[in-house]
Amino acid sequence: MSEPRYRYLVNDPETGALRGAAENTLPEPVTAAEAGLMVGDPVPEHLRVHHGTWFGWPHRRWAGTHMDELRASARIRTAGPIGDRLPEDVPGLGVLEGMAVDDGEGGTWTIDEFLRRTYADGLLVAHRGRVVAEWYLDGMDRLTRHIMFSMTKTVTGVLALSAIHDGLMGLDDLLVDHVPELADCAYAPVTVRQALDMTDGIRFDEDYGGRDSDIHRYGIAMAFTPVPAGYDGPDGVHAGILDQRVRQHAPGEAFAYKSVTTDVLAWAVARATGKRWSDAVAESIWTPMGAEVDASVMLDDRGIAVSSGGMSCTLRDLVRFTRILGRSGRVGEGADERQAIPAAVADDIAGGGDPSGDIGDQYPTRRGWTYHRQCWNLQQVLGGFTPLGIGCQRSFCHPGEDLVVARFGSHPIGGNVANDVPHLSLYRQLLDRL
Repeated sequence: MSEPRYRYLVNDPETGALRGAAENTLPEPVTAAEAGLMVGDPVPEHLRVHHGTWFGWPHRRWAGTHMDELRASARIRTAGPIGDRLPEDVPGLGVLEGMAVDDGEGGTWTIDEFLRRTYADGLLVAHRGRVVAEWYLDGMDRLTRHIMFSMTKTVTGVLALSAIHDGLMGLDDLLVDHVPELADCAYAPVTVRQALDMTDGIRFDEDYGGRDSDIHRYGIAMAFTPVPAGYDGPDGVHAGILDQRVRQHAPGEAFAYKSVTTDVLAWAVARATGKRWSDAVAESIWTPMGAEVDASVMLDDRGIAVSSGGMSCTLRDLVRFTRILGRSGRVGEGADERQAIPAAVADDIAGGGDPSGDIGDQYPTRRGWTYHRQCWNLQQVLGGFTPLGIGCQRSFCHPGEDLVVARFGSHPIGGNVANDVPHLSLYRQLLDRL
């Protein structure tokens, strides 16, 4: 008997309880409204979204835009004029109309099918600073925050590179030089550079569908999921970091994606700068770039920001953040143009790198990609870079064409590999059309 194609978490339709599913098909992509989530007073238990149920399907569809209600969060303030104004050239799907997208299985999707079958919650295309397509689902609009998941990592990468630019830490510093508590864990020999590129060499299983995986245990520590009965693991992000004691490779030898490495990098940056993660993002990124709306970030039970995947922002502010990385840190147009973040920081992220080994051996759809400075990079294959987050959060930037394609989603499957081909097809067609 063949193995099921998909593994994901679902909410029991009768009780709402979270459980694992292994199926050959994905669930019907209903909206939160269609599923009846969080309707009524009181809300029926099986339709109530809370800390213990939010990560399953379909409950994550409501949760994505309500993270501040589900977990303790810190506000990331914006305090200045809007940067990129993002005027609209056309309403709705605009430039996407009539597009046929490769579905990754030998067929094509219309753009409506693409949005539905990738469980999109919102999508925005900006070309040379003007909006050429903007679409939202399920009550979202331009002022609605949505969780970014691991696109948060690229924000942490900017903070780290900014601290390096300011002379507060060095690429070749050992993390333990800034966080002495790391001396007795697997991160003791790891440098800032290796953490930025995830070539740290620790052993960590990032299997989102595995209930016994390292990321599942770490998710409990950082309060993504409740503490189960009988749990004897770490409590809090920092305790979860110190819980990593096994190495798989020598530092710098091989790339392996792992969320815990972003959080240890953020810990070192916080020590070097003396600032909380949320305050540093507000002061160094969100206000200088001219965000339109305050962002937020989930906190663990000890008040530490989940810098690897806990940030929420609006779709338009995600476009602004991605675009400044592709414009050497600049924001605004004409007489209003200004430097928002250091050019060296933006150019380092956008330029990509060459980590040890071929990422295509681990991710066949990503041959030729690199992972550089906490960001996926397609410079060698498509001339751009792309922050990614589980559940199909994506933001692609082609600096040469000044093109940004950003989206939020609620895909039941955590990893993004299954959605690489359709999105690459979309990006290539946009580059041909514009």
